[in-house]
Amino acid sequence: MIVRSSRFFSSPPTLSPWIFSRPLSSTAPRAAKQSAEAVRAERKTRALLKMKDPEAMSIPDAAAILKAVEVGTPNSAYELSVLTHFVRGQAAHRGKVSLPRDPRTKAEVMLVFAEGRQGQAAIKAGASYVGGVELIGDVLSGAIVPTKVLCTPALLPQITPKLARFLGPKGLMPATRRGTVTDDIVGSVKASIGTLDWKGDKQGVVRVPIGRLTYPVSDLEKNIRAFLKNVRDATAEKESLVQKKKKSLPTVLRVFLSSRQGPGIPLADI
Repeated sequence: MIVRSSRFFSSPPTLSPWIFSRPLSSTAPRAAKQSAEAVRAERKTRALLKMKDPEAMSIPDAAAILKAVEVGTPNSAYELSVLTHFVRGQAAHRGKVSLPRDPRTKAEVMLVFAEGRQGQAAIKAGASYVGGVELIGDVLSGAIVPTKVLCTPALLPQITPKLARFLGPKGLMPATRRGTVTDDIVGSVKASIGTLDWKGDKQGVVRVPIGRLTYPVSDLEKNIRAFLKNVRDATAEKESLVQKKKKSLPTVLRVFLSSRQGPGIPLADI
């Protein structure tokens, strides 16, 4: 049995003078750690770029294999997994894209917190549900299951206390930095309908549905190339200072095409 000693007297122990002279906080260690992470990420990226996957296939060949695997479920979805250059500690990559052919089978459910003229304009623009705080109960109960949520600045303080913890983990809570808190309701509704939101995980991997097995290969290829261009454009803006000082690195490192039951097939020439 381990017995730990305890102090029962109130006088504090003697403290060395260096404790008082030491700064309470410093950004130097944190900056050094971030710099080291960036260097490690760059080395990993350069190593991956030198490697050639012998199993990599063209998009038509990969699609043919996945169709054969999914012969019993012809309406299954293709999924694209994109490994991006990512430095641990930085914000996750995210963005929005409008694909040439929308792979989703369910209609967008657009919830807009707006009142008065803005609410009427949102309805005309195509929003599914429009209203004020009276919609909060329906959202919490599951009567309204939105896929996207917009809000006017005037109503944000009223919905945040009750919906932040509910919508936040789902990535649906309106936020100014995401462009989902705005007075331009009409423009935002029209821009949001038909667009696909994507977000990378902690390892820098982005996963999205990219097509249906029933699509012609040409439609699938157009979707893949449009999405990769969007990811490259979004991630290129977040290159670290270490990367900018040296030769620019590609932001997309590996791309895999898969299906519900099929394997992840690495794609070549992407």
